[in-house]
Amino acid sequence: MTRRGMLVTLSTFGLTIALAACGPVVEPPPRPTPTVYYAPVTPVVHQPPAPLPSTSPTAEPTAVLLLGIDRRNASSGTNNTDTLILFYLDPETQRAAMLSIPRDLYVDIPGHGQGRINTAYSQGEREGTGGLALARQTVSATLGIPVDHAVLIDFQVFVTVVDAIGGIDVEVPYDIYDPTYPDSGIGYDPFYLPAGSQHLDGATALKYARTRATDGGDFGRTARQRQVVMAVRDRVLNLDLLPSLIAQSPQLWTSLQGAFEADLTLAEIVDLAVAASHVPTDQIASGAIDESCTVPWTTPAGAQVLLPLPDKIDDVVQDLILPKPTTASAK
Repeated sequence: MTRRGMLVTLSTFGLTIALAACGPVVEPPPRPTPTVYYAPVTPVVHQPPAPLPSTSPTAEPTAVLLLGIDRRNASSGTNNTDTLILFYLDPETQRAAMLSIPRDLYVDIPGHGQGRINTAYSQGEREGTGGLALARQTVSATLGIPVDHAVLIDFQVFVTVVDAIGGIDVEVPYDIYDPTYPDSGIGYDPFYLPAGSQHLDGATALKYARTRATDGGDFGRTARQRQVVMAVRDRVLNLDLLPSLIAQSPQLWTSLQGAFEADLTLAEIVDLAVAASHVPTDQIASGAIDESCTVPWTTPAGAQVLLPLPDKIDDVVQDLILPKPTTASAK
C-alpha cells in the first residue's frame, strides 16, 4: 500500500521553506546601501470556500523530506540541496513534527561513501538512479527511521506560494542587516529588516529565510525556516484558504513544473493536506539537529563539515518524532 505524504508540507507546510540556498562567495562591496522591504498588507480576495474534499487518509505515520535548491543559474547543472527538513505526520494521533537537518552533516551516502548530506540529491541525479530516492535513503539511514517521500522545490515555488496567500506575518527577533545578500547574479542586494512584527511578501520572506547575517549561522537560519513554515500554515488556516488552494492546485501544479519535483501525485498531496490541517498547533513539534548533536571537523581535503553524534541524534528523533512509549499500569 502506498503511504501518502504530508501535504501541508506542500500547501501549508512544505511549500515554504526551500530556500536557504547560499549565494556565491565574493568580496563585499564598499558601503552597501541597505534596502528595507515591506510587503503591503493586502487582503486576500477569494470566493467563499467550498467544502473540503472527502478523503480517506491512511492512518499510517508518514515522513516527507523537503529539499530546497537554488536553480537560478540553469547553466551550472545540478546543484546541491541547501535546505533539508523532515516533516512527520501521524493522522491517527493528530501529531506532526518538523526536523531541520544541517546541510554540512557528514554522513554515509548509500553506495557513495561519506559526504555532506546535501550532496545526496545531486549524486543520485548524476548517476541516473534518482536524486529524490538517494536523498531519502541517506536521511533514513542517518536518522534510523523510514522516510516515505521526498519533495524538491526552488525559489520560485516559495515566492509563488507566499504571494498566493497574501504574504505572511512573522515576529523578527532582532534587526537583520545583510550587506552581502546575493542578488540573482554575482552581485549584492543588501537586505535590512527591523525587529518586531512584520508582514512579508514572498521575495522578502525568502530573504528572511536565506540570510546568514544573524547569530547562530546555519543553525539560526534553520530556526527561521521553521518559523516561516508555521507562519504559512497559520495564514492558510486562519483565513480558511485551504479550500481555495486545493481548487487552484491543478493550475499551480502546472505552472510550477520545472521548479518542483515530488514522488507524490497531486491527489495524494491534496488528500494529506486535509489530514494535516486537522493537527492542532500545540501538537506540532519543531526541532533541529544542531550544535549539541554535531562536532565541527575539517576533512583531509580541507572541507568544513559537521560530524554527527549518533546517540544525540537518536535522542532528538525519539523526542521529536517517534511515539512515546506507554507505561504499563502498576500491579
